[in-house]
Amino acid sequence: MRESKKNLSAFSLRLKEARKNRKYTQKKLEEVSGVYLKTIQRYENVKEGEPINPIALNLLNLAQALDLTPEYLLLGEDNMNIYMAQIKAELLSLSITDIHYYNKQNLTDKVLSHLKLTDEFINEIRMEWNKKYHAKKPGAKGFYSNYVQDTIIRYCHHRPLSDESLVH
Repeated sequence: MRESKKNLSAFSLRLKEARKNRKYTQKKLEEVSGVYLKTIQRYENVKEGEPINPIALNLLNLAQALDLTPEYLLLGEDNMNIYMAQIKAELLSLSITDIHYYNKQNLTDKVLSHLKLTDEFINEIRMEWNKKYHAKKPGAKGFYSNYVQDTIIRYCHHRPLSDESLVH
């Protein structure tokens, strides 16, 4: 079973440590996460071996406020690098038609808890797309960072779940 008691009881330690690393008081964490102060206090003060099962929304909000993945906060494991490497490979394999297609898609209320977009990641994708699709075109402006960021988010919202080729 993946969720061992040891990992779950360590949730409170990871939460407290992450909060202190951000130099947040519990009250400040309540303000930035939207999770009630009493809930944060209960999560941080759980006794060894006591069950703790934060609701998904609280877990997502706390992780976002602390700049962590929910998986790390809950279980102490973080496969973000594997996930982001896969997303990067998929984004770099998109055709220009696919890029424009995904950029036009509507956003949903789907939570992308594993998506961590940094300026470095966005710029890396932007540079690769510009090199691939605009470098040989005289006067081409290339992709702007905001366009690339929006496309990445929309792609992840509508990301195909199979390895089938993308045809639009």
